[in-house]
Amino acid sequence: MATLSNPTLSIDLFTNSEPDVSVTVDVRLTSFETFLIENEVGFQLRAKLVRDNGGFNGGDNNLFLFPTQNITSTGTYTFQSTESLSTLKEDSGLLNSSDEIFANFSLTSTERIFPLNVSINSPTIEVRAVSFSKYLEKTRVLAINN
Repeated sequence: MATLSNPTLSIDLFTNSEPDVSVTVDVRLTSFETFLIENEVGFQLRAKLVRDNGGFNGGDNNLFLFPTQNITSTGTYTFQSTESLSTLKEDSGLLNSSDEIFANFSLTSTERIFPLNVSINSPTIEVRAVSFSKYLEKTRVLAINN
């Protein structure tokens, strides 16, 4: 069975005016799955950014989905997007000063004849609002690996 491994999530806060989000995952296929791909059975890799709400705030929330990628071989697949600060920093208030987010990857087959659904989560990153109002016009987001 196909496997997903080494999931990563990184957020570049300083190169552009909005954060650049990059997620990667290694996809390993069996020889049979490679044979299926060569014979036009499709495999798709999806990635999404998820806010980890924990038990007190209900279930996790999808923040955004990256465009789906068609899998053609074993390898490392990367998804990238530039997102608004508000997408990464939803929580506010005295008791909710940070968000914990992670990337979720899922690999599925496009054919019912070969059902496949494998998923994995990246490590969680804590996102906090930090104000540098003296130097910047708006609050920046600070991402901290847990």
